Amino acid sequence: MAARLEPAVVPPKARHVPVAATIASCAALAALLAALEGCHRGGSADVEAIRALVTKEVTAINARDLPALSEIWSKDKDILLFDVPPPGRFQGWDQIGPLWKGFFDKVSDVHLTVDAVRATSDGTLGYATYDWAMTGRLGPYALDDRGQATAIYRKEDGQWRLVHAHYSPLPPALAGKPAGGPVSPGAAGMGAGPPGPAPARGTGPAPGRTANKP
Repeated sequence: MAARLEPAVVPPKARHVPVAATIASCAALAALLAALEGCHRGGSADVEAIRALVTKEVTAINARDLPALSEIWSKDKDILLFDVPPPGRFQGWDQIGPLWKGFFDKVSDVHLTVDAVRATSDGTLGYATYDWAMTGRLGPYALDDRGQATAIYRKEDGQWRLVHAHYSPLPPALAGKPAGGPVSPGAAGMGAGPPGPAPARGTGPAPGRTANKP
């Protein structure tokens, strides 16, 4: 009897969702996830491309390969290299190229290494920062330099190109050398003018910034 007094339970009416709408929603969600994943892959690919350029530059400098080095730089007339040798500001490959050639002609046994490379990209612009260390010989003088670098890249016709590099050497004392030890190759009569540019982006210091006679 008690069961008869309880209200009848009527199951709620099932909500009908059109199959076509369900398929469309799933397709839209899948497309969105694919787009997000594609953006992630693209960003990662750009960062790896920039890091690869830093490595390529180091290889070119160690091989004294000016043609390979020129492929890394944009040929825009406004590209800039900030370095220690006077005048310190070099604009366009017409100035940057000869600077590197002078370095390769004067310095032997070049060995450039980079560390702590960090790279990022946003659209058509990207940059890398790193620590560099360079050793070599300038005549009878031993070169031993280190510092930091910042490199800015721009995507041109689908390819990343270097448009600005800024090298900052560490003071001798901070680089682990005696405060009064370094001798400037230019001051030591090793030749007129700066021996060349600091290594490029994580590529190393301007040769001749620190020269210690063995």
